[in-house]
Formats: sequence, structure tokens, C-alpha cells
Amino acid sequence: MEMTRSREYVALGRQLLDQLPLEAGEVHIWVAVVGEMPDDELSAQFDCVLTADERARHGRFFFEKDRRRYAVTRSLVRYGLSRYVPIVPSDWRFDATEFGRPIIANSHPAIAGLTFNISHSDHVVLLGVTRDRQLGIDVEDLQRRTPLDVADGFFSPHEVLQLRSLPADLQPARFLDFWTLKESYIKARGKGLSIPLDQFAFDLSGEAGLRLSIDERLGDAPEHWTFWQWRPSADCLSALCVENKPCVTTHVTVRRIVPFVSETQATFDVLRESSK
Repeated sequence: MEMTRSREYVALGRQLLDQLPLEAGEVHIWVAVVGEMPDDELSAQFDCVLTADERARHGRFFFEKDRRRYAVTRSLVRYGLSRYVPIVPSDWRFDATEFGRPIIANSHPAIAGLTFNISHSDHVVLLGVTRDRQLGIDVEDLQRRTPLDVADGFFSPHEVLQLRSLPADLQPARFLDFWTLKESYIKARGKGLSIPLDQFAFDLSGEAGLRLSIDERLGDAPEHWTFWQWRPSADCLSALCVENKPCVTTHVTVRRIVPFVSETQATFDVLRESSK
């Protein structure tokens, strides 16, 4: 299914969008490829959808690629959230927690229980949305420089052992496996890098599975979470962490989108999933 919206941008940020149901257990992932947004579309959205503060922040980026990615990110978040709550895209307002996680500042009954998380690489922006539980998402470019020395200083000993036991040419990819999973977990917990990265560990020794262990100092347990890894595009890797709830089965839906222009449902081709 593909949807094409009006390109009359004068009122774009001030119109209500069609609403999507988000049932218990559903997780919706929105994927925007930065390079797929036409310049004229992005310019119009910049003028009509982003707030004055967002436009000012956009202007502080030195590189054009960073300005473009930021504009796509803000458009995606505003469009995506407006598909679940009848608030027009330009009216969304956000605060941040003490750990820097964005939270919704608007007041509306449909916001109750709505949880979202965003991540971006140079090429892809992801928005994850669910209700009544926590989630974290991370995406990384596969061609990025991988700082393997970070693993020695911050990963758990078991993760370092798994990483260093591989041939040198395979270590960068395994580093990104660990990094995306760790990022998704600390984002789901809502505390970011205040959670020591060596106090929880992933075992990736299986072919397509993974296991999490957590130091008791974190006050958490592996059975509270489910993890997936997949590739939203050929050149990036993503990890998703979702809080488990009793008697609720998680179903993940992926949509590929050019915000306010088109969207299509995509496959969720899982590379690795945590053991049940």
C-alpha cells in the first residue's frame, strides 16, 4: 500500500492527518532515508512544519549533510506522532528528561501511554512508537569508522573476548552488533550513558540469537526485554529493544516513508533476535 499526500505546503503543518490504530503489543517503526527526500519538499516542510527553535538549531549545523538530516528527523517525528494523536504536526512541543531523552510536552488524552524513540545515522532516520511500555532504538552506518578501543575500555569482559576472538576484518561488524544493542537498551531504560556499559552484556555466539545478562546493580533482569537486529537499508544496522509485558505478544510493523509525501509498508527481516 502506498499513500501520496498533497504537496500544497502552505497549510501542511496545520492540518490533521489520518489516524493509525496502535493496539496493545504493536510496535511501529518508521524508516526515512535522508537522501530520498527531494530538496523542494524538504525546503517547504522546513518553512511550514518546523518551529522557530528548530529552524534556529538547524542553522547552527556547519555541514549541509547535518542540516538535511536534522530537518528530515524533525519532519519525521512530527508526521509520525500526528498519525497516532490528532495534533497537527506543527503544534508538537517537546521537553527532555534529566538524561536528555525527548518527551512530549503537549496535553491530549491520546498521548497517555504513548512512547517513542528516535535514532539516526548519516543516511537513515528511525522513529519507533508503541504504547504502555518502553522501547529503545539505534541505527548505525555500516561504513562508519569503528573505534574498537572503546570496547576494551567500556564493554564487558565477555563481550571483549567475543570481539577479539574474531579475525581482525570481522571485528568492526561485531563491534556494531554490540554497540547498537547496547544503545537500544540504555535508551529503553531512559538513562542513556549514565548506565555503565560493562554492567550488562550480550552473548552473540549463536547463529541468529542473542542473550542478555545484567549485573544486579542495575536492578533489572533480561526477561524484561526483547531485542531484534535488522537492516533498515543495505548500508546500516539497527537494534530494537522493547519492554515485555505479561500476556502481550509483540508485533513489529515497519513503514518506509518520505514524510508528508509517501509511505509504504516494508518487511522486518530480522537478523538476530533475543531468546525467549
